[in-house]
Formats: sequence, structure tokens, C-alpha cells
Amino acid sequence: MVVPEWRRLLFDHARSVYADGAEAREKKAATTKLQQLLGPMADEAMRIVEAFAHGARAADGLTGSGQGVPPEFETRLSIILNGLAPEAETHRSGEGEQSAVIQQELWQLLYKVRESAELSYAREIDLVELDRRILFLLRSQGPLVPADISGSVGVDKAQVSRSVKRLLELKMVERDQIRAPVSLTRKGATLADRLLRLAELRNRELTFDIGDDELASFFAVIEKLLHRAVMLYEQERALNQNDVKSLNPFVADPDYEPNSENPIVIERSRILAPLMTLSAYFSRSGALTFKRLTSLSNFESWVLNEIALDAPIDWNTLVSRLDRDHSQAGRTVTALIERGLVKRSGKPGRRHGLFSPTDEGQRLIEIIQEASRQRSAFLMAPLSVPERERFFATFEKVRRNAVVQLERERTFDELGHSVP
Repeated sequence: MVVPEWRRLLFDHARSVYADGAEAREKKAATTKLQQLLGPMADEAMRIVEAFAHGARAADGLTGSGQGVPPEFETRLSIILNGLAPEAETHRSGEGEQSAVIQQELWQLLYKVRESAELSYAREIDLVELDRRILFLLRSQGPLVPADISGSVGVDKAQVSRSVKRLLELKMVERDQIRAPVSLTRKGATLADRLLRLAELRNRELTFDIGDDELASFFAVIEKLLHRAVMLYEQERALNQNDVKSLNPFVADPDYEPNSENPIVIERSRILAPLMTLSAYFSRSGALTFKRLTSLSNFESWVLNEIALDAPIDWNTLVSRLDRDHSQAGRTVTALIERGLVKRSGKPGRRHGLFSPTDEGQRLIEIIQEASRQRSAFLMAPLSVPERERFFATFEKVRRNAVVQLERERTFDELGHSVP
């Protein structure tokens, strides 16, 4: 891994020891830097990785220099460095917490925005979110083939096809043949313009207290994150399809470029559009990762992890943390209980119960947490510490504004239903 810096230095030193069978010539400079980052634990950390590298080299039967470093070595080394992480990270200002925000806080932010959007747009026309996003995309970018639409919104081609079919039936879009570019009809353009005016109002609310320079910096970081998210998804998909057990999808390919046939359009007119695309790619790769490692879906993994964080957890607390309705959470928890991953105690009735992971559930949680940490570190690797701090400061402003926006829409909805 390339972040945090102490971790990168230890990784580089261990690779050199494994490849050459001797201490790296740059050890003195690395140790000096590590002492600045880790303090008194730097020397011990260096000895630990050296011992592991020498042992791995001997176990693999290597005798010469200039040996290649296999993916399995980096995976095992990563597990060892995880034991150093809690103490090492105290020397960095909350870096671990900032990485974790991408997986859960982004999901919860977008859930709030989607709920308020459904309430707001429903007063204009009853279209699902993906249909609206495609209308907005076509209005801003012009005609696009379905593959380009899929890449830009971050959802698979089957979902895009179903959405395009709905819009064709509503005569909002048109195309000459099945693989031809999709374009807006006059009716679709008129509706898109009307919805875009509403979207602009919502966007101004979400960007309250965020200046133009801050917003430009935020988009620049999202662009970097999206490049990594697509890389992670494509690497995980290749692993899933080819069943290559030794491939480590959390190591960056220095020669990687996204599929040029399906370019991703960064839509800068609305702050939520690129966040939705980022979330979509990160969730899709997460679904593949967790399915491969635990046979759980993305949401099942999240529910199991939330239960373990505060076990035994009561029903209402769990549902509030998930930001989902009771029925969806209930189906997932029931499935986890049936699979022997969650146990229930307390009074009869789901709402009165307390939930905890079983031993098998706890084993899977440890796998999920390690994969989540590696996924977050992979995603955030290209960002400097100042970039991270600025990004998360802006993200918190958007989150705060989204909460206010949702409460307002809920109030409007209640007032509307109360009118006789």
C-alpha cells in the first residue's frame, strides 16, 4: 500500500529485503523518516518486517538477488502491518477515520439526498432516480450510447437498458436502433429543463457555505477518487471472472487506464452527480469483494458490521444507523440469523430484541473490516494529507446541508398529506 507513509516505507523496505536477501541500502534514510512518523516504535517495526521478509524468502527457496516479489508476499505483509496500524495511526491526525468515511458516510449521505429528492421531484413527475439522472446527463452531454451512459452513471448496462426502455415508452428519449445513441425528444428536453431548474435549487442548498474555489478543489479530488474506484472495480471484476486466487486487487496497477471505450463524464454542474457515480463504482466493487470473501452482499456485510460495532444492539438503534426502513433491515437481519451469523436475545418480537454476531459472524466481520480498510486505503492513496482534510471538511458541509434539506422535504410532505 502507498498510504499512510509509514506503511509505504515499511512495504518498500520489506520488498527490497525479500528481493535481494540483504538489508536495503536505503535503510538509514527510511529509518530516519519512520522515526519522525512512528516515534519509538520505528526500530521495532523495521525489525519485524525484516524478519518476515527474510523468513518468506527462505520459505520460498530463494538464494540470489533481484528476485521478483509475488502478490502473496504483499498480502501476508499487509496482515502483519495491520497489527502495527492502531498504534502507528496515533501519530497521524485521524487518517483512519477519514478513510472509513468513504464507505459508510457517503452511503448514508446519498440515502438522505435520495429520500429528499424523491419527495421533491415527485411533485413534478413520478420518475425513478436513474431515469432522472439519464435525462440530466443527456441534456448536458448530448446523445450517448448506452455503454457511455452506463460508465458515466456507474451502474451496469442492464439497469441502463431498463431505464432507457422506460424513457422510450414515455417518449422522453429516442434512438434509431438498439445500439444507436440515445437522445432527448422535445418532450424529454422540456421535462429535463424543468427538473434541472429544481435540481439547481437543490444544488444551491447542498452547496451552502461552499465557495467556488472550495467546490473546484472538491471536484478535483472526486476525479482522483473516481479513477481509483473504477480501477478497484475493474480489478475485482477481473479477479471474480478469472478466479485468480493469487491476484491482490488492492495493489494499484501503475499502467492502468480506465476502459477508453466507455469514458466517464464528470458532471460538475451538480455536486451530487459525481458523488453518486463514485459511490456506485465503490459499491459495485465492494459487492464483488464481500461476495468473494464472505458470500455476503454489500448491504448484508454492512448490517453485520454495524451489529458487531455495538453488540448487543437493539432494533431501533440498528435501523437508525442503517438509514433504511424497518422492512428492508428486517429481511436482512432475518437472513443473517438463518445463516447462523447473527443471534437474537431478549423479549419476544423483533423490535424488543438485542442482536449480536455469532462466532462465525465475528469471523466474517474480521474479514469484512480488513477488506474495508484495504479498500479505503486504496481509494485514498493518491491524496495528500491537505487534500484529504479539505475534501472531508467540504464533505461535512454537504452532509449537514443534506440533513436540513431532508427535514424540510419531510415537513412539506407531511403538510401536503394533512390538507383535506
